[in-house]
Amino acid sequence: MALWSGHHHQHDGGGIAMGDRRRVLVTGATGGIGYFVAEQLARKGHRVVLAARSAERAEAATAIIQRLVPGADLEVVLLDLADLGSVAAAAERLAAGEPLATLVANAACVSYGLRREPPRVTADGLELHLGTAYLGHYALLARLLPRLQAWGTRIVHVGSLGARLPVGRSPWDRLTTPRPEAPLRSYARSKAGVTLLHHELARRLTGTSAASSVLAHPGTAVDVLTPGRHGIPASQPTEIGALSRLLVRGMHGKHDGAAVLVHAATDPEVRNGEVWGPAGRWQVSGPPARVHLPVPRRAGPLTRELLAVSEEVTGLALRFGPGGSPGQPWPPRSTAKAS
Repeated sequence: MALWSGHHHQHDGGGIAMGDRRRVLVTGATGGIGYFVAEQLARKGHRVVLAARSAERAEAATAIIQRLVPGADLEVVLLDLADLGSVAAAAERLAAGEPLATLVANAACVSYGLRREPPRVTADGLELHLGTAYLGHYALLARLLPRLQAWGTRIVHVGSLGARLPVGRSPWDRLTTPRPEAPLRSYARSKAGVTLLHHELARRLTGTSAASSVLAHPGTAVDVLTPGRHGIPASQPTEIGALSRLLVRGMHGKHDGAAVLVHAATDPEVRNGEVWGPAGRWQVSGPPARVHLPVPRRAGPLTRELLAVSEEVTGLALRFGPGGSPGQPWPPRSTAKAS
């Protein structure tokens, strides 16, 4: 039974839904859109688990939320999605904890550079964008999937308009063999992977459990239109010239983009397989609405190739249906450490 059904229910996993108050995990919750997702969830009265790479940044984010939302119910789980060992430790802690109504898979390495740059890598020597936004969440979900199915958890994957860009030939080879390219292409490829993972989970969860997969994107959210939060650093310029102000007029702030994700995470009418984004023109800004985002060409073969690479690198498969316990991989392929 799903935790978002609006009533008290006993679950297969032993958890009890708490009326309209839910436990929600947000990755990348200490900055950007993820921070505003956590803040808005706290304002709605939910218990928010902030997944963060840095204990110091988590402390700053929780202090701000508690100041703005007196009585906010917050937890912190240390999680670096660019480190598969950190993912394993966090998954073990989460699996042993109380049920999660929603998991918002938000964290990503966001880059918009158009000039060719040397690749950046994760702690495991994998391409950073794909290794964080996609593979880190894949590993987390693969370890937690038996619990998430028992709890009826809603998994909200955070997509991007950038996923519309072509992924190129053999796109997933770059995960284990990073090469120089424009960071925007790396970012877009990572979000294409997220999109395909959502569709695969939605397809395979249909009829097998109360868990669900939802894709949501924030539109084009910029810091210059975002209310400041002292202690939460901006990732974009907050002072811009007249021409740039004309360019951002049709966009919205990160708090507005977060509102779309919060709706996808909490509204009881949201269903498995749906895609949510801003209702405005070109899905750039606006209130939450069901939308359509195109999947990459050759989605079927690309998904099979992506899952095969993911299983090989992490040693973890996506397991559906009853049985199994989180985090019992076969021996993973060794990956080269960053020098």
